Amino acid sequence: MEEFLGILFCGGRGTRLGELTNYISKSFIPIYDKPVFKYGLELLERSKVVEEIVLLTNTENDERLNTLGYKTIIQDADFVTDMFSGWEYIKEKTKTKKNGVLVPSDNISNVKTDGLINDFVKHKADIGFSLFIINDKVKLSQMGCYNVDEGKYYYKSNFLKTNKGVIAPFIVRNNIRVTDFSHAVVDTKVIYREHNGYWFDIGDKDSILEASKWREQRVKGKR
Repeated sequence: MEEFLGILFCGGRGTRLGELTNYISKSFIPIYDKPVFKYGLELLERSKVVEEIVLLTNTENDERLNTLGYKTIIQDADFVTDMFSGWEYIKEKTKTKKNGVLVPSDNISNVKTDGLINDFVKHKADIGFSLFIINDKVKLSQMGCYNVDEGKYYYKSNFLKTNKGVIAPFIVRNNIRVTDFSHAVVDTKVIYREHNGYWFDIGDKDSILEASKWREQRVKGKR
């Protein structure tokens, strides 16, 4: 039976948010009534397949995050530059044999994590993710996207032939090195799901306001 380790990435500096992160860490930016990292953590906590959760953090965030009851690991900023190098760092530090479920702390979505994991297991895939239609070409050029016809992943590219952005969680087989993700997608078996729910990437002030309004409507709608 395959086993899965959930990793929440809380070590980013939030450079896209500008001066705001001089006062508050990106992971702790409030989205209406709770910090943004909790949305990613809850995504992992809802999973019935993920057996263990680890928080990859930095010295600034570690003291607050290690009170949550999960193992925290302080990243080496010279080695960890994104989620994929972070996953390699986690494997080195923990010696885990489990597959990875990689979740950023600045995304909010209702991706069905266990459905994606089940597809990953069923098809014996190496990498799994969700696709979300994004018509903002500037936004697409700042993230990863996947051309279904070509079977090719583009990362931070201005030469886009698709509007399908790649969104987390990423399900990654333990023995696959994905530091160079674009190369890995070409050489490994990929599965994906089309995501038709909600997704927010907290990368600028406008996205904070948009997500906070969405959250406020949901909270007030439950009262």
